[in-house]
Amino acid sequence: MTKTNYLIQLKEKINDHFDYEEFRHLVFDLGVDFDNIPGRAKIDKIVSLVNRMNSDDRISQLTQICQKFRPKVVWTYQVKLFIAYKQNTLNDANLAKILYDSLNDKGHDVFYDQGLRAGEEWLDRIDAEIKAADFLVVLLSTESIDSEMVRSEIYRAKEYHTVQGKPQILPIRVAFNGMLPYGISAFLNPKQYIYWHSANDNQKIVNSILLAINEKLPEKSDPFSQIPNTATILSVDGRLLSKNELISPPSPEFDPRLIKHLSIPGGALSLSDKFYVEREEDNKLRQEIVRRGTTITIRAPRQTGKTSLLMRGLHYAREKGAQVIFLDGQSLGLDEKSEMDTFLRSLAELLVDELRIDGLQIEKSWNDRLVAQKNLTNLIEDHILSRFEEPIILAFDEADALLETRFYQHFFGLLRSWHNRRAMLSEWEKLNIVLVISTEPYILIDNINSPFNVGLKLNLTDFSQADFELLNYQHGSPLNEAESSQAFDLLNGQPYLTRKLLYLLARNQLSWQEIEKKATSDNGPFGDHLRRLNWGIRTQSILQKALLQIISTGRCSNEDAIFRLQKAGLVIQNGDIVTCRCGLYAQYFGHKLG
Repeated sequence: MTKTNYLIQLKEKINDHFDYEEFRHLVFDLGVDFDNIPGRAKIDKIVSLVNRMNSDDRISQLTQICQKFRPKVVWTYQVKLFIAYKQNTLNDANLAKILYDSLNDKGHDVFYDQGLRAGEEWLDRIDAEIKAADFLVVLLSTESIDSEMVRSEIYRAKEYHTVQGKPQILPIRVAFNGMLPYGISAFLNPKQYIYWHSANDNQKIVNSILLAINEKLPEKSDPFSQIPNTATILSVDGRLLSKNELISPPSPEFDPRLIKHLSIPGGALSLSDKFYVEREEDNKLRQEIVRRGTTITIRAPRQTGKTSLLMRGLHYAREKGAQVIFLDGQSLGLDEKSEMDTFLRSLAELLVDELRIDGLQIEKSWNDRLVAQKNLTNLIEDHILSRFEEPIILAFDEADALLETRFYQHFFGLLRSWHNRRAMLSEWEKLNIVLVISTEPYILIDNINSPFNVGLKLNLTDFSQADFELLNYQHGSPLNEAESSQAFDLLNGQPYLTRKLLYLLARNQLSWQEIEKKATSDNGPFGDHLRRLNWGIRTQSILQKALLQIISTGRCSNEDAIFRLQKAGLVIQNGDIVTCRCGLYAQYFGHKLG
């Protein structure tokens, strides 16, 4: 049987390119009695004919005869493709152009961004093209896996696929054999990868995409999904390194998958401290996380290092003998359609799996007459806490992902109830709860049942000037005293941008003067990051207006807009004063929105 979308295309093309009499001749060449085809209008007869040919497995014969009558029309299945790649990267750009030309020649509608444009109209065009695409072909190279725009395009494609069933994401590894970052691999089909090693593979890649379009591409697991034997160190931002790697480019996100492999007990990895900035919050977390009966909230804007702080805290707790269960809100795929019962049942399965408890205990605890909250509480109380003397740490990174659901208040209320049970049942003191969020706690749940207004609250901020100067020293002091002051004024200690700046300088890729000159340019050293931020608010006129007001006056009357801009990591608030998180953002968005 042929794909439904192709049958629809075929019916439309026959209707567009054949009049009634020509269609009669087409039917005659197929050896079909025209008068016996159901339908009175031409389009009705076309639909009946195509459906009949499909049932008789004769679509190929039909298209051959169509080709004979109309040789200039493309009669093969045509799709829309979006090519996601890292611009200004030689292999990626060359391969993207070859795929664009080759697939267009086959009659497909292919889009790829050939120039660095970031105006709102162009960003809207990118979004519209992803939405309309049947396939998102993503080129994964050493450079592109760290591109925030490439990641955003993958996330957007996944969001549209959830709603409308397309686009399908087709990953192509471009001379890259490493582990994919967590923020990318979580959204890709683990058994459909294509590999490009050199220009000799160009035609092979084209052919593989054509097979995928026709659902004939063989499944092939990604052989590079496991930790490579050469990797022994986990960098500050969760990147795998070998012993020979002295410095690595900063990653936009920490990879939480690797916490299980840290060096206790018998793990394959150790944490690198070379470029890690120890802050007051590290010591507070270490002290609190191993105490019995603690609830901890870590709050920080995006790309501040909160996941890195959490991972070091969990690693320390494991060294002290604690059991650790880690959840990442980003990977749960939660949305407004998510059901609480399903979520809590999945959490129960994770708990027993991580703690190596017989899954039958879930069946013993789950009672259809009780609500899921009560069932999960009974499972923890009756079959988990009683088995352990050491602390059990339930750590939930990106916990504010639950805001996308309709049940977030009920779940956070459940966590608060577990916190309160410690006062009545000492067994519950074995359970420690750690929540990592990027929003103000009162936004998540502003009532007495909140888990965010109890326990230790750690508010992680950007690097101080002293932290910045220490990192500059650790990178070999590529900035002199005056340049260091100028750079701090520009970035205000934003951790990811700070590390990116110092990496570029330490590797002699750019001088400070070159970076400063192009800092706010869409094709500058921070362009990929800035374009991703701009894309995030491109359709949010209220946020754009609020951000421009903040840049101009340092104040904003719209509390909801402030909250959303804080969550995006764009602004910071101190009392009534609201400012851009760094001078770079103020300059860039002042120009874009002004």
